[in-house]
Amino acid sequence: MRKSNATRQTRWVGPGWLGLLCLPPFCMVAACTSVPAKPTLDLGRFSPQSLEEILVRARGLEPGGPRIEFLSRQFLDVPYGAERLVGAADTPEALTINLAALDCYTYLDYVEALRRSTTFDAFPGQVTAVRYRQGDVSWRNRRHFFSDWVTGNPGPVRDVTARLGGAATAYAGKELNRADDGGVLLEGIPVVERTIAYIPAGRLDEPLTRRLATGDYLGVYAQAAGLDVTHAGIAIRREDGLYFRHASTLRGQRRVVEVPLPDYCRKTPGMVVYRVRPTAGLRR
Repeated sequence: MRKSNATRQTRWVGPGWLGLLCLPPFCMVAACTSVPAKPTLDLGRFSPQSLEEILVRARGLEPGGPRIEFLSRQFLDVPYGAERLVGAADTPEALTINLAALDCYTYLDYVEALRRSTTFDAFPGQVTAVRYRQGDVSWRNRRHFFSDWVTGNPGPVRDVTARLGGAATAYAGKELNRADDGGVLLEGIPVVERTIAYIPAGRLDEPLTRRLATGDYLGVYAQAAGLDVTHAGIAIRREDGLYFRHASTLRGQRRVVEVPLPDYCRKTPGMVVYRVRPTAGLRR
């Protein structure tokens, strides 16, 4: 589940961005539920020019796993930062692009948005498409839960957990956003009943992990009520093994790192696996 900070402010990088970020689909979406606040942008160690160069290089790669590996690698060592998004039930949502500090979900947001982008100018629109249903920049339409990526209209990301896990797959009925005490975790967001497929950690043996591919988006299954996953990252396969690339919250890390995936999985309840359809530039 994503966290927000309604009061955090980020700096602008270049005066031309206000006009760019207010072009459709940001402010011209039919049936918007609220008027979004002014977009904010902080590119951190990047610049428009360096991101344009990265995208030029990415265009030469197959748009599935190889492109995700290349793009996600650019963020290694970027600091961890939680609650960077702006919006809440009682606070206007703002399209926030903050590459200076990432949490596990925003890291995946930006990698997937870059994967779909052909140019830097297209990047904000793709962040909107990844983060919000129908491109509506609003608290209610933000994809707060990992499984929101694969629910609703068909898009570039699909749930392959059951296909990969086979008989090892477990299923859990969840009331997303329902707290233990019967209340809600996020105000202004409905409770949604959803069945979550996951592969228990004890069943993630060598034959099964061989089915994982570079670029798979992985979610750590949540045993707690109201959640589908508690953390997310990216599978990276190298000659020396399989790795988990993620924005780590661990003391001594607190940045984007990669660690051996089998070691990481043993400390989790299990994994949810999403995989992109290898087609560039798709919107949801």
